[in-house]
Amino acid sequence: MTSAIYDDGLLKATLDAVREAILITDNQLDRPGPTIVYANPAFCEMTGYSADEVVGKTPRLLQGPETDVELMQTLRQQLLAGEVFSGETVNYRKDGSPFRMEWTVRPFPAGDRPRYFIASQRDVSAMRNLEHQRQQLQTLSDIQRLVSTAGLDLQTIRDQVVEKARAVTGADGAAIEEAEQSDMVYTSVSGRGVETIGMRLPIASSLSGTCYLKRESIHCRDSHEDARVARAAADRVGFRSGLLVPLTHQGLCFGVLKVYSARPHAFTDSDLQLLNMASHVLASSLADAQLYMGERERRNQLVDALPILIAFIDSQLHYREINAAYTRWYHRVAEQIVGKPVAELMGEEVFEQTRPYMQSALAGERVAFEQLLPNPDGTITPVEVDFTPEYNAQGSVQGFYSLMRDISDQKRAELDYLTQALNRQGFEDRLKMTCATARRYHRPLALIYLDLDHFKPINDTHGHAVGDDVLRGVAKTLFDQVRKSDIVSRWGGEEFAILAPETSLEKALNLAERLRQALGNQHFETVGHITASFGVAKFDYEETERDFVRRGDKALYEAKLAGRNRVKQASQRDEASLIDATSTI
Repeated sequence: MTSAIYDDGLLKATLDAVREAILITDNQLDRPGPTIVYANPAFCEMTGYSADEVVGKTPRLLQGPETDVELMQTLRQQLLAGEVFSGETVNYRKDGSPFRMEWTVRPFPAGDRPRYFIASQRDVSAMRNLEHQRQQLQTLSDIQRLVSTAGLDLQTIRDQVVEKARAVTGADGAAIEEAEQSDMVYTSVSGRGVETIGMRLPIASSLSGTCYLKRESIHCRDSHEDARVARAAADRVGFRSGLLVPLTHQGLCFGVLKVYSARPHAFTDSDLQLLNMASHVLASSLADAQLYMGERERRNQLVDALPILIAFIDSQLHYREINAAYTRWYHRVAEQIVGKPVAELMGEEVFEQTRPYMQSALAGERVAFEQLLPNPDGTITPVEVDFTPEYNAQGSVQGFYSLMRDISDQKRAELDYLTQALNRQGFEDRLKMTCATARRYHRPLALIYLDLDHFKPINDTHGHAVGDDVLRGVAKTLFDQVRKSDIVSRWGGEEFAILAPETSLEKALNLAERLRQALGNQHFETVGHITASFGVAKFDYEETERDFVRRGDKALYEAKLAGRNRVKQASQRDEASLIDATSTI
C-alpha cells in the first residue's frame, strides 16, 4: 500500500519536472473565471508566458480568432457535469503566434463538486503539419491520376479538380473561371454557389480578373476588407474569404481556380501552396483538352515544374517515366535513367530497404513511408515517399507511381538543439512508424537505451556548460559508430535511445558493447573519462511500442543496479510480463 504524500514542496517539484504542460485553475467556470493558480515550466516554455504572467488570469488569454468556440462550449458543459474533457484546438502564444494544442482537463477531486481543474497540454503543431503535408502529397497524386484518366473530356477535368480542391482545403465552394472576351466565366462549380455556373464577371473589376491579368496567386482573407473584390457577386456565391490561383501553362493563362468560404480567414498559406501546385496539373490538362496536340509533352513539362521527384516504375522495377527533378537530383540526363533498374540508381543497400514497399505497391497497395536517400555527392537527404499502384485495362497492376519529397526542413524541427540528435517527440514518431514496418514485414528491429553514469556530479562540480560539452561529445560518438539507417535520439537529460532497424538482438548487443567501449575510451578535457550503462531489447511483433520501450528501459535499470558501465539484455516479452505480474503479488 502506498502512503499518502503531504509534502507540498515535493508535489510542486514533481509537477515542475513533468515534460508535459500542466495548468491548474480554480473551479469557477462562470466569467471572468476560471482563474489560473499554477502553471509548470513546460507550460511556460510552450506558450512564452512566465508563471507570474498567467497566475491569477483566465486561460482565455490563450484563445484567439482560430480557437474553436463550439469546442470551448463543450469543455464547459463537460466540466459542469464533472466529466473529464479531451480535445484539440488552436491556441496562441504570448507573441501572438498560433499553435495546435491537444489537452485533457480533469476535475479534482473527481465528482460534481471539484475544487480545481487540472489541464495537461501538448503542442501537436508539428505532428499536424506532417499529416497536412502528407495529405497534400496524396492530393497531388490524386489530381494527377484524375486528370490522367479523364482523357480529353474538358468538363470532366474541370469538375473533378474543383471537387478535389474544395475537399482538400475544407472550402464551402470551389470554381474554375475562364476568360471569354472581357469577362471571367464560371465554367465549373463545386459546393456552395453551384447554381452560378455560367455567371460572368468583368475582368477589369473583379478579383478573378486581377488574378488572371497579373497571373499571380491571391489570398483574400476577408472580402469585406479587400477593395479588389466585386462585393455583390462575392456575397451572392458566399465568398467571404478565398484563394485564387492562375491556371497557366506554357505562357498561356486559361483561367483561374478559386476556393472560397463564407467565413473570413478560413484558409492558410499552406492551402495556397497546394492549390498553386495543383493548378499546374489542371492547366496542363486544360491545354491538352483545348489544343489536343502535344498532350504528353505538355504534361511532362508541368510535372517537371513540381518540387517533387515523380517516376513511373514498372512491374520489373525499372524506371519507365521520370520528371525533370530526377535529372537534377542524380545529375544524369533522362536517357541514363529511363529503362534502368531502380537498384542501379538507388544503390543496393537503399534498394533492399525499399523493396518490401515496392512489392506491396505491385500487390495493389498504396504505400507511404519515410526514407534516407543518398545523393550523388555522398550526402543524405530525408524524403517522404508515396507509391501508388497503376492498373491496366484488365485490372492488373502494371507498375506504380513513385513520389518523393524532400523533408529536410521538417526533420530539423525534430532535432534536439544541443546534440542534433532527434528529440523525444521526433523519436516517438519514428518508433511508431518503424515498429509498424517491422511488424508488417516481420523484419528484425532492436532498441538500445543508454544512460551516462554519474552525470549529475559533472554538472554540479563543473557547471552545465561542461555537461553540455560532454553530451555533445557523446552524441557525436554515437553518430560515428551507428549506421546511417539507425535512429539516434536524446531521450531526455543524459539518456539516449537508438532504434536499429534490420538488426538482430545479437548484433544490437554487439553494437551496444562497441558503444560502451567507445564512450569509455573517449577523453573529455575537463572531466576525463566517462562511462555509460546500456539496456538492449529486441522487438516482439505481438507487443506494443510502449511495451517495447518499457522492456528496454527496464534492462537499462538492471544495468545500473548491477554496477553500471555494462550492457544488459531485456527479458523476452512473455517473461517480462510474468515478472511484472509476480512483482505485484
